[in-house]
Amino acid sequence: MGIFTTLGHIAFKVNDLDRSVAFYNRIGFPEMLRLLDAEGRPWIVYHRINDNLYLELFPGGDGTPAPANEKTGLNHFCLTVANADQAERDLAEAGIKLRRPRKETRGVDGNWGMWIEDPDGNRIEIQEMAPNCIQYEAERALVAGGEPHVLTVY
Repeated sequence: MGIFTTLGHIAFKVNDLDRSVAFYNRIGFPEMLRLLDAEGRPWIVYHRINDNLYLELFPGGDGTPAPANEKTGLNHFCLTVANADQAERDLAEAGIKLRRPRKETRGVDGNWGMWIEDPDGNRIEIQEMAPNCIQYEAERALVAGGEPHVLTVY
């Protein structure tokens, strides 16, 4: 189809706007825009992930945490890094604790991965993509006109 160029933004309803803004600032996504409602209260706070991808935070959550892994809907989002060791050090320095540490071996996809959560419990995967990981192999095959890969990994 090819009509979409990129994912534009991810949006979360948050329970404590200030806490969430501070968290995303600490992991390196600076606040870039704040829209206020007619009463001057924050309506949306935008954080920059990169030039083409933003995170929108909407205040006014109902006080509950993000749904568990087993629930239907957004399960997690993944951020890629050039070096998982450095990312782990940077997160620790920023006071961000790993929810699930990196394993001693690469995952079934060939990548290094670890997990953090935002203040509302939204799961964030941190991944160092290996040059020969199964995702890149499948992408190269698809671009070359092949079919989607189907692999049994468990």
